[in-house]
Amino acid sequence: MSQIGRTRASRRGSTYLEVQVAMVLLSIGISGLYSLSVIQSRQTARLGQMLPADEIASINPVTGGSPSEAAWMKKFGVYADITTDAVAAPVPNYPLNEGFLEIRDNEDSSGFYTYRAYGGDDWEEYGGHPGDYRSTVHEIQTPTSVGSYALFSFYGVPPGDYEVFTFVPEKKKSYPGQFGSAVPHYVFNGGWAAPVYVDQRAIEHDFDYAGKWWERLGVYTFRNSTVHVLLYGWPRSGDWLIADAVMLRCRRSVEVVTPITTTIGGGATVTVELD
Repeated sequence: MSQIGRTRASRRGSTYLEVQVAMVLLSIGISGLYSLSVIQSRQTARLGQMLPADEIASINPVTGGSPSEAAWMKKFGVYADITTDAVAAPVPNYPLNEGFLEIRDNEDSSGFYTYRAYGGDDWEEYGGHPGDYRSTVHEIQTPTSVGSYALFSFYGVPPGDYEVFTFVPEKKKSYPGQFGSAVPHYVFNGGWAAPVYVDQRAIEHDFDYAGKWWERLGVYTFRNSTVHVLLYGWPRSGDWLIADAVMLRCRRSVEVVTPITTTIGGGATVTVELD
């Protein structure tokens, strides 16, 4: 009896229950109903050969719904999970929007609106001045029109991060004392952001687009497709409030130079130019 006992103790093997559990887990894994489980470390290579050819196998430490479950899995001989990962596809740095840029001008038939406060003068459209974005601007005398505003609206804007710019024409150079030193600009996209104050007496060279300089209001994250930019008349808006144009520009404007090429290891390469 002692000889038989020593022989059995020295032999490595599995109990019938362990074999049953191992086979059940293996069947479930191969059928695709659960992450494939490794019953013996020496079986890893075989299981990898059973996986679809277009997938990549990665071995992870044994997992379970809870520490106690993981402990029972280890008792039954489950040493690790083997999961399949689809071949990696390039994920863009959200959002790129492929160089989205849109300008709303005071001459546009839609998307531009003016409001005259009670008791004040009307907005007037003037042309023939140097440095306008197109050919005209809208102006209003503000001392008697506090509360007047000009509204620039954009529709169908993709969600993402944008720079917002305003254009102030060079006309103010000839009349520096008549324009405001701190004209509030409000940006709306599902709610109003804090105002940004623009000095309409001095040109800030923030961004050169098509040979004209624009003044940056800031960077905003837009989640709704409608964006409004409002210029508001208040005591520090000077004798005249001027409204010409507003620009929305995707914060990371990108141009794809080469097509996307996948690599053997499951990655991808692409060449882009960022503004």
